[in-house]
Amino acid sequence: MTEHPDVYEVACLAGGPQRVVDTALVALVVTGRVRAVAPGELQVVEPRRRHPVEAAVLDAVGGRGRRSVETVRWRALADDRVTVLPRRLRAERLLGRFTGPTAAGRRVLERARAADVGPVLHVALEGRDRLTDPALREAVCDPPRRPVLPGVAASPWALSYADGCEVAQRTRDTLVARGLDGRP
Repeated sequence: MTEHPDVYEVACLAGGPQRVVDTALVALVVTGRVRAVAPGELQVVEPRRRHPVEAAVLDAVGGRGRRSVETVRWRALADDRVTVLPRRLRAERLLGRFTGPTAAGRRVLERARAADVGPVLHVALEGRDRLTDPALREAVCDPPRRPVLPGVAASPWALSYADGCEVAQRTRDTLVARGLDGRP
């Protein structure tokens, strides 16, 4: 790590790989490379890649169509460009195996907190739930507003590939509660 860690290294120290992905989502939305086409649904506008983590998230959003935030997170968390960060920070003795940041890692976080400016670094340090911009929060925090169950004419199992596992689980739970799952 250089003397000045990048925002994704700070995010990893502060909150792990999930925080890294959330930070990249905010950075991509703020810079206009990804847009929210609906709350919780993202689309690539400009596929320019400035960092390997951003490239992983852009690939998770995909080049065509739109993807739910849950799906983007799930796909990006499995990407080597994201999973390498904790391993590298452990090798540099900034991140402990089980205890979070080491003393050196905590010093890195303290310096970053002193420079906390803008929503990207703020999310890296504090998490996406602490976003204050309502539009940005809606874009990267809220689940899609699509109904859990499709319309009457469609099969209740017809979920989009972009729906996250939470949407699928809510759909299943609703179907089971209504007795529509096909079980006796």
